[in-house]
Amino acid sequence: MYLVNIFYDVNGNFQWVSMTALAALIVGIIGPFISIYNNKKTLEKQEQMNISNFKGNVVAKARIEWIQEVRTKSVDFMSASYNLVQFIQSNDDFRNLDGETEKELNRLKDEVQKNGNLLILYFGPDSNKNNDLIVYLVTSIVEPLTTNSQWYTIIDATMLADKIMALKDFLRIYLKAEWKRANGEIDELNLQDYLEKHKAYVKIMEIFSSHLKKHEKTIDKYYKGMPQRL
Repeated sequence: MYLVNIFYDVNGNFQWVSMTALAALIVGIIGPFISIYNNKKTLEKQEQMNISNFKGNVVAKARIEWIQEVRTKSVDFMSASYNLVQFIQSNDDFRNLDGETEKELNRLKDEVQKNGNLLILYFGPDSNKNNDLIVYLVTSIVEPLTTNSQWYTIIDATMLADKIMALKDFLRIYLKAEWKRANGEIDELNLQDYLEKHKAYVKIMEIFSSHLKKHEKTIDKYYKGMPQRL
């Protein structure tokens, strides 16, 4: 009753001043707790955003580094391949090579093999077959170039040059798309749509789709027979 009576004067009239004072007292007590709670939530949200931004920056940085490394390895591989193709075209008889010429041939073959293997290691399987096509193109260039030199007389140098050109154009489009994804210009879901807007990308995929399927069957057959060979 005492708490209720403080809101009335001796004449029984309600005192609004007392109510205002009580409200101010309640706000003064509860306000700091609400402020502390809100500040805690804000800090937690900011911390989550900072963690998310940090992870995003780390991923973006890793992608950019990957792109730069692939570009370097691609140039090394294509240069080595072109050099060996030119060497093959400039020599007619690979059965009677002198010591220096054979040494140079082996060096060029080693460069193609080494750089081809290094480039392939950057590309794992993917659902859209982009990486698979790159691996196929590299493999289909490496294998004939690093075979026994006596087979060079039947190698179609023009076909190899076409494959090297296709690989160059495909990587140019593909790496540009990956660069845009790393910079946040396109996301994972729209990456393939971006690629398919390029006529060269679509054409290369069409030309080599059947070759890629045959290559995959060959690889599958190879590993199925491996247990019997071990």
